Amino acid sequence: MKKRWHKVLALTLAAALCLGAVGCGKEEGTTEEQQVTTETEGTEGQENTENQEDTEDGTAHEAEGKENQAEGAKEPEENGSTAETEGAAASPMTLQEVWLQADGAPTITAESTLLIDQESGTILYEKNAKEKIYPASVTKIITALVVMDYLQPDEIITVGTEINEVTLDSSKAGHVLNEKLTVENALRGLLIPSGNDSANVLAAATARKAENDEEMSFAKCEAVFTDLMNKKAEELGAVNSHFTNAHGYHDENHYSCAYDMALFAMAFMQNETLAEIVSEKSYSGNGADGQFADDPEVITQDYNWVSHNYLITDNEYQYAYATGLKTGFTDEAGECLTASAEKDDMKLISVLFKGSDPARWTESTSLLEYGFNNYARVELTAAGAAIEEVPLTKHNKLQGDTVPLVYQNALVTYLPTDAVDSVETTVTILDDYKVEEKDGTVKVKAPLTKGEEIATVTYTIDGKEVAQMPAYAGADVEKGTIFNNIWYGLKTFFSHLFSLKGLITVVVIVVILVIIYLILKRMRYGGHRRRGGYTLKSPSRRRGRRRW
Repeated sequence: MKKRWHKVLALTLAAALCLGAVGCGKEEGTTEEQQVTTETEGTEGQENTENQEDTEDGTAHEAEGKENQAEGAKEPEENGSTAETEGAAASPMTLQEVWLQADGAPTITAESTLLIDQESGTILYEKNAKEKIYPASVTKIITALVVMDYLQPDEIITVGTEINEVTLDSSKAGHVLNEKLTVENALRGLLIPSGNDSANVLAAATARKAENDEEMSFAKCEAVFTDLMNKKAEELGAVNSHFTNAHGYHDENHYSCAYDMALFAMAFMQNETLAEIVSEKSYSGNGADGQFADDPEVITQDYNWVSHNYLITDNEYQYAYATGLKTGFTDEAGECLTASAEKDDMKLISVLFKGSDPARWTESTSLLEYGFNNYARVELTAAGAAIEEVPLTKHNKLQGDTVPLVYQNALVTYLPTDAVDSVETTVTILDDYKVEEKDGTVKVKAPLTKGEEIATVTYTIDGKEVAQMPAYAGADVEKGTIFNNIWYGLKTFFSHLFSLKGLITVVVIVVILVIIYLILKRMRYGGHRRRGGYTLKSPSRRRGRRRW
């Protein structure tokens, strides 16, 4: 009985040592015990003699005889924004409130104002941004967007009688009946000298293309085109806009708001052709790019247009970082300006309605400078990049012991420059996925599907919550089973077998097994020798030597 007990003890010791070897070579710093709820600090979480612009009462606002002039622009989009291809379908956008307002905002006298980051759509400053306004020629921003949905810049279009459907006091580019010109140069006429005639030419060409009807009357063309404008506005996320013409001449039912115009400007600046046009101080050239120079039967014109945008032309109001965008005026709308600018890695758009001259230039500059000087661009995480690795439980260990927690899109925001290093993040696992262990460690319960929302990330600055964002599983995770866990144990053992720690462990096991073998052998054969000695001393042999 004693012999059997020793054998059982020795075999149990050997088994324990072998099972212990399965974990040999495991690296230090494993995330198995990692806390899920964490905090990290310092995250990056002008007119040059402005041309006549539309006026309802027939009074030319700008000096007469300067009709051939223009306006400029430029603009991008929101969180992790990606530029749309030219003529691509619009996607709804929403402007985002800034997490923390910077100090030092300028005083703005215009009735409606907005300042946004061009890429993320972050609102850095606003004043009555969603209140109804009359947009005047700033309308031509969305006009150009609709045109680019249907026409190519190098297409040749022909001017028709639609140029007669503008009022005498309108700003004009100077097109003539039956003239041929490229779509790109018609857009120049629309945006540089702010031509209402250009607006009608483009609206007619676009509507006829959209309806595949070259004989369509201009009245029908205008109805079709304005319907496209209103649909485009809705697609872009507009909240208070309705359009009745392509040029912005006053109509009680033709209105918008600063918020919507900022959305349109963002989409506008994503189009390289449009952004390039509004950055031009002037344009001189043939409307058809000289394509019909050898054909005297074809009517074309040479143009000399100068931008109405004093922020980009050479004058006292020029702003060094301006890249565009579009001016406007009617008695009802007041002096209007949507401006874009780029400085270092920041691109901003300011929208100003119902202002006055020269305040629209100086106040737009002050707004843009306020944004550049008081805010910093912060990329808190890239699209698909791990916010952190979250420990798992009840999972297939062959897939690892953590799952990356990610955002679906890049998280980019703008913060006051003095608050950039004050951002703290806290990750909270949703209750349906949360398992809290006795030591307080929070883990995520398998199974998981990639892209499944499993957590919320909260951003705070100086203890104040500024934003919450959903976070998602960055990989598929299977539920653990007895079979894949056994396979995991074997795989782990053999994968670490030839590491230094693994080899030492194997040597120790071999030595112990040898010792156990020797002990067992001694127990077996040593016992026989004791029994043999006992036999030599048996009573029968003693009796055999006894004398009688």
